[in-house]
Amino acid sequence: MKPAVIVADVLVIGGGQAALRASIEARRQGAKVVMVSKGQIGTGGSSAISDTVHSAILAPGDSAEIFYQDIVKGGKQVNKPELALALATDCTERVQELQQEFGVQLHFERELVTPGHSFPRRCYHKSGLGVSITRKLREYAEKIGVIFYEKTWIVDLLSDRGRMNPDGISGEGSAVAKGRILGAIGISSDEWMLFIAGNTILAAGGIGRIYAHSDNPIDITGEAIGMAWRHGAELQDMEFIQFYPYRLISPINIDLYTKLFAKGAVMRNEQGTRFLEGYPRKELETRDIVCYEMFKQGRVLLDISQVSDQDLKETSPRLHALLAKEYQGELVVQPVEHYSIGGISIDASGRTGLPGLYACGECTGGVHGANRLGGGALTEALVFGTRAGFAAVTEATTLEEGMVREVVREFVPSESPRSLLNPETKALMLAVRKHVQEIMWNQVGIERSLQGLEQAYTVLSKIAQKVRHHLPLLNMVQTASIVARSAYVRQESRGAHQVIDFPGERDEWRGNLIVHGEELTFRSLS
Repeated sequence: MKPAVIVADVLVIGGGQAALRASIEARRQGAKVVMVSKGQIGTGGSSAISDTVHSAILAPGDSAEIFYQDIVKGGKQVNKPELALALATDCTERVQELQQEFGVQLHFERELVTPGHSFPRRCYHKSGLGVSITRKLREYAEKIGVIFYEKTWIVDLLSDRGRMNPDGISGEGSAVAKGRILGAIGISSDEWMLFIAGNTILAAGGIGRIYAHSDNPIDITGEAIGMAWRHGAELQDMEFIQFYPYRLISPINIDLYTKLFAKGAVMRNEQGTRFLEGYPRKELETRDIVCYEMFKQGRVLLDISQVSDQDLKETSPRLHALLAKEYQGELVVQPVEHYSIGGISIDASGRTGLPGLYACGECTGGVHGANRLGGGALTEALVFGTRAGFAAVTEATTLEEGMVREVVREFVPSESPRSLLNPETKALMLAVRKHVQEIMWNQVGIERSLQGLEQAYTVLSKIAQKVRHHLPLLNMVQTASIVARSAYVRQESRGAHQVIDFPGERDEWRGNLIVHGEELTFRSLS
C-alpha cells in the first residue's frame, strides 16, 4: 500500500481565491508550487460563489488610515492591529492588479452603500459571480506553472514530531507538541497521497457548514483549522461567527445585495413594523446589528414596494425574474451563517508560529476582530494570499533527500483509504455532521446563553471522543467544540458574539481569546 509521493517547495491546500493568490505569488518567486483541492480549483469554495465584492481606496479623500479605522471600529476594537493595517494598506494594489495582471474587469461603485465604510470602496465584477474572478486566477496560475491536484482530500498535516497515521492519531485527539510541518496526507481515487514540501500554506476556508443554515459550499467544515490546532498552531477569536442578514429564504433561496436596501427595500416584522427604524442607517447598519435585531423579531419580511423596477432588475435579477412571473406571496428573509471571523492565528506574513506552516484567507483569525465589514473577505484573500505566498518562498527550507525518504518510510497506514470512503463511513459522517449542525445553530448561533454554550461544548467534546479515529470528522467536531468553548468563556456581548447572560461590551474583555492545545487564555489589547 505504497503512497504516491509528490515533492514541492511550497504546498498550498485549498482551491479558492486565497489559495490561488498564494500559489501565484510563490510561483512568481521561483518556487515549485503544488496546489491541492477537494474540488475543482477555481470553481469550488466560498470565493467562487461570492458576489465578487472587494474593497479598494479609490474615492477622493479616502486613505489607508481611514480604512484602517473603519475596520477596527467595525471589529469592535479587538482586531489584531498589524493585520487590519496590512489589509488597509495593501488592498488597493491587490484589487487593481486583478484587472491589470489577471484580466478581471472590475466596476468601482461611487455611492456609499456598504455598512461600516466611511467612503465608497466597493469594487466588483458586473456578473456578480465569484467564479468570474477565480477562473481568471486559475488560468494565470496554470500558465505560469503551478501544479494542480484536484479532487484530492487532505486529511492531515505531516509533521516531524507526532507524525500521524491516517487511521488514528497520537494523543487521542489532543493537540500535539509543535513540530515542523513537512506537508500533508491526502486521498485521491482510493490512493494515499503524500505531499512533502519545504513550506505549507493552509488556505482551505472557514467553518460554515458546521451550522444548519449557511450560504457556504457544502464542504466548508473547518477541517484546516482542526488540523492546524492538533499540530500545535494557536487559534484566536473562534467565538466570533458572522451571520449574513440579507438572505432571502422564501420563495427562493438567494443572497440579496446591500445596494437593494440603499434603493428603498426595508425589513418588517409580522406586525408590519420597520424594526430597524431607530438605527441611523437602518437596514444598512453593520451585519452584527442587523442580524441580532432580525433574530429578536422571529419572522422577517422583505418589503420592496419602494424599489423601482429598474433598480430591482439591476441589483437582484433573480428576484426581479420571480416577480415578473406575477408572484404575489411573501418574501421571507433570514440570517444564515456566512463567515468565520476567527481561525488560525497569523502574523502579517501569514506565519502561524509552527515552522513550515503558513495560512491565509478565511481559515485565519485576527483581521476582522468581532465583526467583518462587507467587501473584506475577498480583499483579505488577495492581501494575505500574496503575503503568505511571498513569505513561504523567501523563508523556504531546503528538503533533503534523506528527509523525504524518512517521511515516506514512516508512513505505514494500517488500512486502505477506502475505509474513509465506504458507504458505512459516509453514513456516519452525514449523521455526525447533521448532529453538529443542529447543536451549533441552536446553541452557538446568533443569540447565545451560558447554559446552551456549556451544553454544546459538553456534547461536542463527547462526539469528538467517539470519532477520534476518523480524522476528517475529528477536524470538524473539534473545531466546532472550540467555537462553543470560546463563546462560553467570553463573558460579554461584542460584535457577532451576543450572550443573553452578559449584555453589552465590557472594557476588561477588549482583547482576544487564544486557544493553544487544551489551554485557553485571554490576551488583552487594552
